[in-house]
Amino acid sequence: MPYPDELLLQDVRCFQGAQRARLRPITLLVGENSTGKTTLLGCYRALHGMLAARFERPQVDFSREPFSMGSFRDIVRSRRGRDGNIREFKMGFRVPKQRGGALPYELVATFVERGSQPVLSSWRYEFASGDFLEFRPAADGRTTVEIKDYATEVDIPFDLADAPFLFSYFGDMGGDRYPGLKPVADFLHEISGAKTGDRYSVSDFLSPRWLPLVPVAPLRAKPRRTYDPIREAATPEGAHIPMLMMRLDHTEKQRWKSLWEDLVAFGNASGLFTNIRVKRHGKQISDPFQLQVKVHSGSHANIMDVGYGVSQSLPILVELLSPELNGLMTRRRVARSLLFMLQQPEVHLHPRGQAELASFIVESVRKRKHRFLIETHSDYIVDRIRICVRHKKIDADDVSILYFEPKKNAVEIHNVRLDQYGNIDNAPPGYRDFFLRERDILLGLGR
Repeated sequence: MPYPDELLLQDVRCFQGAQRARLRPITLLVGENSTGKTTLLGCYRALHGMLAARFERPQVDFSREPFSMGSFRDIVRSRRGRDGNIREFKMGFRVPKQRGGALPYELVATFVERGSQPVLSSWRYEFASGDFLEFRPAADGRTTVEIKDYATEVDIPFDLADAPFLFSYFGDMGGDRYPGLKPVADFLHEISGAKTGDRYSVSDFLSPRWLPLVPVAPLRAKPRRTYDPIREAATPEGAHIPMLMMRLDHTEKQRWKSLWEDLVAFGNASGLFTNIRVKRHGKQISDPFQLQVKVHSGSHANIMDVGYGVSQSLPILVELLSPELNGLMTRRRVARSLLFMLQQPEVHLHPRGQAELASFIVESVRKRKHRFLIETHSDYIVDRIRICVRHKKIDADDVSILYFEPKKNAVEIHNVRLDQYGNIDNAPPGYRDFFLRERDILLGLGR
């Protein structure tokens, strides 16, 4: 199963009409403030949550931190004038051509307003051949299933009626219980290239590949002088990371040693620190503890007393280095590859630290098969990734730069590509102007 290679948005907040965002193992979101970068991340997370949990009721949640998007009217694009309000918005993914010759398709979810909240009103698979498969609510708790030139109803609630669920649960698209679905089954078997009765291959055809998702907030948890052990409930702010480090140091020495070696390697490469350790105030795991950091040739100091960049980068580093420790499971096994959604990972890092973090991310793609959606204002992160492309540490096609350009009262997403030498291939004029303005603001030369 392939990963989705495009995110589709239509009439969401500042995005007028249909917009497409190219997705790759490293996808960088760049642009001015309030141009929709966080909105795109929130939409991705909501849609991912609906589609990634197979065999469960799909739940749409636009209010999960750190991407709380509000009510329907907060999400749908506003429009004034005689045409009135927009009554629906859409989100979806494009799934590329698969092995065996199965056609690419787009999976689009349409949302309408009900009691001020966004509610799913249809699923629609649109195939490259011009054919489609659509699910939408019918009367009496039933669901309408429609393909080109044919429609039928089934007595399955709409919130359970998507094609992968039907194939996986009812076998050959309903079998004897739903004879009206046979034309749908025949159509999907034909378009997917699956053999008749092979429910798993058809189901997989209609289910893109998903990785467990780890969001990291733009402002990570503030460091503390002394930590009192508490529950390690993962949060986007990374408040659980010190407790995780203490537990490893106390109970899993070998794992801690491996993590420590990787952290120190990054600390030396970035110039942030030369050592990091857990200092416990007692022998019990419930006793208070401190995190201590050694900077350059000095002695160890409390993490509160060193540069803020250490505590802000630590949650990112530990999450990337130890995905097996966060408890995420997929198909009864620990998920070792993850999709990270990083908001401004450069916060409080000097240029060298920002560049080394970019190299660290590239290595995470190479060695651990992680994927990244990164909202950033850092030219150093972008340029280091370009250098990694030039040095063939990552393929150019594995990097996508999304530039969010404001245009009057709307925003356009430009899909910027790199060539094999790391050069920007198709950037609009405003792309370089954006980074030049950011530099001037940093130097106090502009607003």
